[in-house]
Amino acid sequence: MSTYTEFTSIVNSTDSTSEEVIYEASRIQPSVISDETVPKIIRALKDTIVVALVSGFSKTSYLVQDHVKYIKRIQTANSPVSYVKFVARKLFPDNAAYTAKIAKIRESYKNKQALLDKLEALFELYYNATKDSSTGPPKRAITKNEAEKTLTELLA
Repeated sequence: MSTYTEFTSIVNSTDSTSEEVIYEASRIQPSVISDETVPKIIRALKDTIVVALVSGFSKTSYLVQDHVKYIKRIQTANSPVSYVKFVARKLFPDNAAYTAKIAKIRESYKNKQALLDKLEALFELYYNATKDSSTGPPKRAITKNEAEKTLTELLA
């Protein structure tokens, strides 16, 4: 079965779920991603790892290792806020991606409700981060002389 066929079958089999997921996500007020959001996401990642381990996943499983990788990358990023926004946009470029991802995890982890709840909470945090309209820290204005000097360096 091709990836497209699998995706289509997931979407088609979850049409009622899709509408429910979009409604749930749309009723949440978008929050501006801030320094407070980063610890929430790290906490959600850690909670997900703990529940996955309790649910029987090994410490070398892809689920556990992938979430550990995200924690480490957030902690070592020059700008953790920007990195979280990057990951959020990569995971959920639009509502359809969010809906498909939620439908997929609901199907995959339907017998592990605690893990499903943690993953949904984590994805909700990331999804809300995609709604942030700010573009990061304000850019420093430079003088005309600095701009000309930079242009000269670039053309050299």
